[in-house]
Amino acid sequence: MATNVRGRSGARPRSTSGTYPAYSGWDRTDTTPKGNHPRKTWNRNTATRTVPPAWRSCADNLAWKMNSYKMLYNQTKGPAKYTRPSPTTLNSFANWVGKGGIVHTVTAAQVARWAKVTRKNFNTRTPTPTACKNVLYAKFGKTTIKAVARTKSGSFMVVTPQIVNGKSFWFPT
Repeated sequence: MATNVRGRSGARPRSTSGTYPAYSGWDRTDTTPKGNHPRKTWNRNTATRTVPPAWRSCADNLAWKMNSYKMLYNQTKGPAKYTRPSPTTLNSFANWVGKGGIVHTVTAAQVARWAKVTRKNFNTRTPTPTACKNVLYAKFGKTTIKAVARTKSGSFMVVTPQIVNGKSFWFPT
């Protein structure tokens, strides 16, 4: 419910439920609400604000690993629209994370856009991890893509290294 604030020019609506919709408690300078990579799900500015500069890179690495493990853990619980990844697949992904990889989530629509650019075949009606892997190999290279698997929601989990060619790697949106 909103009421108008009197005595102010413009008479902006004000929340009467006790919460303000413009404030959610997060410092949104470094995050955007979509996507699933660590910079977007974990706010670096608020989390590392109290971390001394010498430990910030360590804190970032730990945050990336925590978010990757959390993504793998979420595949084991809750309802599943599609077949869950097997325990062997999840253990393999966990081993990649232990070696320094990051788990990203990529939708079939994103892969279809990249397939048009790379001129690879990718059927969005029946997307397979192998077809996704072929498109990602063509777009980003074999050294960047370490593993691909289907999630319980129908998108794809992709393991990549944290650093590619001297820069942090993120999938373009």
